[in-house]
This record gives sequence, C-alpha cells and structure tokens, in this order.
Amino acid sequence: MRVRIGAGVGAGGEPGPNAPRERRGEEGLTLLELVVALSVFALISGGIAASIDSGLTLTRNNRERSVAANLASQEMDTVRSTTFTALVARTITQVVDGTSFTISRSLTWVSRSATNGPCDGTNTNPELLRIRVMVTWPNMRGVAPTISDTTMAPPVGAYSANSGHIAVKVLDGSAQGQFGTNVQITGPMTQSAPTNSDGCAFFAFLTPGTYVVSLNTVGYVTRQSVQNPSQTVGVTVGHVSSVQFDYDQSTTLALTFAPSAGGTPPNDLAVSLGNTQFVPSGVLVYPGTGLSRSIGSLFPASDGYTAWAGSCADADPEGQLAGGAGLYWPSGQRADPLEATPGGTTTGTVALDSATLTVLGPGALPVVGATVVATHAADSMCASGESHTLGTTDATGTLTTALPYGTWTISVTGRSPQGSWPALVLDPTAATPPTQTVNVL
Repeated sequence: MRVRIGAGVGAGGEPGPNAPRERRGEEGLTLLELVVALSVFALISGGIAASIDSGLTLTRNNRERSVAANLASQEMDTVRSTTFTALVARTITQVVDGTSFTISRSLTWVSRSATNGPCDGTNTNPELLRIRVMVTWPNMRGVAPTISDTTMAPPVGAYSANSGHIAVKVLDGSAQGQFGTNVQITGPMTQSAPTNSDGCAFFAFLTPGTYVVSLNTVGYVTRQSVQNPSQTVGVTVGHVSSVQFDYDQSTTLALTFAPSAGGTPPNDLAVSLGNTQFVPSGVLVYPGTGLSRSIGSLFPASDGYTAWAGSCADADPEGQLAGGAGLYWPSGQRADPLEATPGGTTTGTVALDSATLTVLGPGALPVVGATVVATHAADSMCASGESHTLGTTDATGTLTTALPYGTWTISVTGRSPQGSWPALVLDPTAATPPTQTVNVL
C-alpha cells in the first residue's frame, strides 16, 4: 500500500517544510493597534495635564485672593490712621511675588438713611463718609475683586455748617456709571476726585458760590463730541447741586463712498451722520475731501450712526420738507446704523447714486472735453447750497459720475444751454440709475 505524503506533511505524519507556521504569542503590534494605544495615551495624558493645570490655577487664585485680602486690610488701616479731613480717593499699585495688585480707594458721602448713592437720591445733606477699598490683579480668571467697605462720621466741627455740596454723575454710552473719571471743580474752592463704581463724584462741604465742573480725560467725548466739557453750577447752603455728563471713550468711523453703478464722485462731498443725540435736527454734517473719510471724536452711542453723502435736506433718504410738510422720499430709508464701539474704529460705506450725463452741441453732436458742474439749491439744511465739478466728457460726450441724493442742476462750464439747464433727480428709491442729456449751444 502506498502512502501519499502531502506538501505540508512529511514522513511519519510530521509537518513538512512548507507547512504554515503556528503563531507563537504576540510577535508585534499592528498599525491599528499602535494608533489606538497612542490615542488612549493622549486622552489619559490630556486629562492628567488638565487636572494639574486646574489644581495650579486654583492654588494661584487662592494665593492671590489671600494677598488681595491682606492688601485691602492694610489700606483700611491706613484710612483709619489718616486725619479725617485729609482723606482722599486714590489708586496705587503694589507688586507682591511678581504679581501687580491695583488698590483703589473711593470715598462717597451719604446720609444716614441712604438707600442709594448721593448722585441718585433726593436732596439730602451728607452725614457719613462711605469708604470702599477694591483690589484687583491681572489674569483674575473670573475671580471677583476683593472689596472692603466701612463708614466714618466726620468729627464735630470738622466742616462749616454754612456750606453746600455738588454731586456729579458721569454716564457711559450705555447709560451706566463711568468708573474712574477724574472730575474737577473750580470756584471759591478747587477740588478734584475720580468717580466711583456708580459713576458718582461727590464734593461735600463747599463754600457757597459759583463753580465750574469739568472733565478732561484724554480720548473721551460727550454726546456732542466735546472732548473737555464743563458746566457751571451754583452752590447754596445746605443743598446738593447736581450735574450730569454723558462721557465715554470716543469712536471712529472709517467711511468709503460707494456709487451704485460706477462713476467717480466729486472729491469734496460732505458726509452727514444721523443720531438723535445731535441737537436740534438729529443730523451733523462733516465737510471734507477724498473718496474715503475718517470721522473721529464720536460718542459711542448705543444705537450707532447712520451715514449718507451730502449736506442738503433731500440728500437724506428720510429728509423732511421745510415746515414739516412731509418727506422728500416717502418710501426712502437710511442705511443700517454703523456700530459705535468705545475706543474702536468701525468701517462702512456711504451710498451714492450713479448718473450718466451726455453733453450734445448743435446738430446733436457730442461735445468732447466739456467740464460738467452739478449745483444744488440752498434749503433748510444747506444754507449755501452745494456745487461740485464732476469732470469732463469723453469722446462720445459722456460722463459717468456719482452724487448725493436730491435734485441737481447740471451745467457746462463756458457754454450756454439750449433753453435752460436740466435738472437731474437722484431718488434713493429708484430702481435704475438716471441718465441726463445736456444740450448746449
């Protein structure tokens, strides 16, 4: 009998030389297993690192809060050891273990039954001095400032009974109290003090008379764009005279003229801004030159500013006829307001209506190189009207330009009209840019 020996079986049933080898243990990791292992390691390492960072942050915050509490306590000790009439508001900086701490001391006079600040209550005489010490530091990471409060009564006879007081309230663009604004009063007495967290600076026990209250913070303006505002107030015995300012970091608008369908606008167009804070009309005109403008020293009004080209009443898409007789453009609408950010710059465009003008001479022949002028009559907003040189016609007698909305008289320098100069109406509600033919002799 024959026994067949296969390729994988040798004589006697032993494995042949070509038999598959049995895998012994784990000879190595596949690529997939390596990726999974590294991913698990990264997750575990990330969690450990986050835990360590969280622990270090907690430790650092606790240390800084402890230092801030000690500094607040030291400042209160300084307050109590200072002669009452020599107490003043102040802000100082102290470095501890490489961290800079800011220590602010504010003073506020209140009555004994006060439920709000002296700039917000009724006309009551001050009786107590409320002292607040606040300590802050960089990278507070959501930790609240350390605050310590106390009240002190003035010694008997420290101040004259024949005196009055001034309460000054300073609000920012959001109608919130402006903290840290320096307020100065001059008159029979001269004093200065920063506003507290409520935006209040209170000047107590002043000699009666006339005082000038002024602000002079660099880069700040009022709603009327006044950088160093002042108000005059009278002080009488036993009364609190109140003064209020709207005052905040100025904002800037960076504007570019944008014709609706091409054309080059005149270089000397005015820009008008609309906001209810501008009295009495709600509009303020900014003359200038160039196809882009930077308008600064603006109050950061919470409702922003609308902008349009031109200074006359009908340049405003919502402009009113003289005497309140209606609107120039009944369905016209101003562009969306541009945001006003304290200390920031907002970019935007100023819309212009494009127009194509064609100058024809006798025989309806095009006039090449004709200088075209647009003139707007005076109205309730532009007492002297407006006049602009638009440019010169090309080889076909044509000039494409862009102008503010309104009614313009188009003329050609050095030429006479055939009849009268035509009127060009630029309507903000029109669907297509207008064209106008100017016939000259």
